[in-house]
Amino acid sequence: MKNLLFLFLSINSISFGQSKFTVYFDTDSHQLKLSELNRLDDFLKNKDLKFTKVIGYCDYRASNRYNDTLALKRANFVFGIIEKVTNQKQLVIESKGENFEQNSDLALNRKVEIYFEEILVKIEEEVVSYGLENQFLKAKVGDKLVLKNLYFYNRSGILRPESKPVFEELLAIMRANPKLKIEIQGHICCQKGKDVEDTAKIRALTIYNYLVNNGIAANRLNYISFGSTLPIHKIPEKTEEERNENRRVEIQIIEN
Repeated sequence: MKNLLFLFLSINSISFGQSKFTVYFDTDSHQLKLSELNRLDDFLKNKDLKFTKVIGYCDYRASNRYNDTLALKRANFVFGIIEKVTNQKQLVIESKGENFEQNSDLALNRKVEIYFEEILVKIEEEVVSYGLENQFLKAKVGDKLVLKNLYFYNRSGILRPESKPVFEELLAIMRANPKLKIEIQGHICCQKGKDVEDTAKIRALTIYNYLVNNGIAANRLNYISFGSTLPIHKIPEKTEEERNENRRVEIQIIEN
């Protein structure tokens, strides 16, 4: 495989200019469906943002009181994700219920608006290595590589912020090695038996979507869930470190 040089950035930030991002909900639901969760996840991890406010809305059906409550639940649900992913806690949370100018397309009224300020960055380059390239250089067809320092929040496909460089390094390797084909294998921690929420599959799919959305051909990729059937540490785990290591994604080399 080709040698790669990875440059990551230390940032001095200046925030300005408030903008808005919107996610949409199904009828009577205060939780986002998977497609909207993925859209929100991509939004949160690909930008440097300072969040200021989340506002929940409903369409006009049902009572005003019901809609106020549902809209607030939607806002709090989105705030919970922002808090986990970014560790930003000082946001204004509001509910407007049905009390706004309604769109004739009711689906566009079932929403949460996220207000944020984009951050300009002053860039200072420094070389950072996560060792993934060295693993690939030594790997042969059939080998499995653990994506170290790639961590997810519990029971979700949402990456912890410190995992972003690993994503970027894997993408760079796939771009530099056009013949490389891989299988992305998702694993969960903490519970034996069936993965009812299919979290391991969602985690593998998160990486698959990231690579495809950044130009890697889908025929070079496959993804699969192993649930909790192949833990590194015996379940139940004894420490958070063990849970993080079981809550993982592995890459198997299919073609090189």
